Amino acid sequence: MKNKLKGLRCYLAGPIDHAEDDGVGWRQEASKWLRNRGVVIMDPTDKPTSQTQFKEIDEEKEKLIELKKLGRWSELRAYMKEIVLADLRMVEVSDMNIVYIDTDLHLCGTYEELFVSLRQRKPTFVVSAQGKESLSVWLFGRMNPNFMFESFEELYSYLNGIDTGLIQPDTTRWVFFDRMGIDSEE
Repeated sequence: MKNKLKGLRCYLAGPIDHAEDDGVGWRQEASKWLRNRGVVIMDPTDKPTSQTQFKEIDEEKEKLIELKKLGRWSELRAYMKEIVLADLRMVEVSDMNIVYIDTDLHLCGTYEELFVSLRQRKPTFVVSAQGKESLSVWLFGRMNPNFMFESFEELYSYLNGIDTGLIQPDTTRWVFFDRMGIDSEE
């Protein structure tokens, strides 16, 4: 079966608050590649919900930094609770997750999203900016190193193999539905 990725939802986890471009650049590139295969993107820098009015990039990021500088902790918490709720909900409803790790940056939310995804036994892929050897040894105890990649090109090659059927997916994590009941016969 070809086009196995079509219709799947993918959450893109990675640094935002300490990333120079708010983590937008790599997500735009990954989104383009994934959309060409029919994947639905769930991007925390472009939240697909109007439920939360708060973003965590651009001017909103500056506002969060200012609240932190001023010690306005309750207000900061109120903003971040909504952001965290939306982001973790996207992890929960995703079918797979791509996690970008840059060990030069502090990654609090990224690690929580990664471990939530692993606990939910979702296909979870890590791309490391500095290579596998830079990753925490803890991570090797939590996930298969075959799903840790040195570059996005390496990840795309793997996902292309899944999509075309050239690579057999890890059936302890991947579940493909032939139909979802919307076209059932009566």
